[in-house]
Amino acid sequence: MTDGKRDGLLLSSKRVSATFDAHALASTEGGTTVRILALAGGLGLLVCSIMVWVRLGIIEHDFNFLHLVVSLTALVVGGLAFVLESHLSKVQKYREKITSRAPILNQVVGRGSMYATAGLVQCCILHPLNLVVGFFNMAVGIYLLHVGHNAAASLEALKKAINDEGALEQKFRIHDANGDGVLEAYEFDGLMLSLGMELDNDELDAVFSSIDANGDQKIVYDEFLSWWKACTAEAEGTLV
Repeated sequence: MTDGKRDGLLLSSKRVSATFDAHALASTEGGTTVRILALAGGLGLLVCSIMVWVRLGIIEHDFNFLHLVVSLTALVVGGLAFVLESHLSKVQKYREKITSRAPILNQVVGRGSMYATAGLVQCCILHPLNLVVGFFNMAVGIYLLHVGHNAAASLEALKKAINDEGALEQKFRIHDANGDGVLEAYEFDGLMLSLGMELDNDELDAVFSSIDANGDQKIVYDEFLSWWKACTAEAEGTLV
């Protein structure tokens, strides 16, 4: 194996494994932005819960069953947001207990659904604070659903490409724009994007050259398949 091919393979192998891990992490953790937004929404829910009890229960003496449901929902979901999103060492064991009993809450999509529902419930009380917090949590929930869905779809596409040679070949054929059975560099770039792999120009050149056995600036499916199997071996070992 020449130095160029070895470098391309090593680069690709690390990138595939890192991309796989990143998609998996994004579908469960969602990243810093997700956690900050969810924590802000959770804090708002806790404040709403306290204010409902104070304003309607103590000051106005107009507390009813609807107010009880809204305040308890805010209290529970706000507390869950703190435990699930804060990542503080002191609450880690509680996070593990919660996600083991409700695995859906270990997924960004599941938590997004919970926050959106809690936000909708808050809007049952037509008070400015409840409405603001309610709409904010609905927006956060929808954003988490979007992020989680995209991450899960990308992870599934990468898993399928690793496990299913038929699906991989189909993607290769789709990106063969002129149907000549080979891919040029720009077509290969599109193929990699569809597999969840975004390469910069230098990486693309290195990887393409490592696959292009005869240096004709074109790759056939068998060349691509051999390279793909080699560079996905590490990520394949993590699949369940």
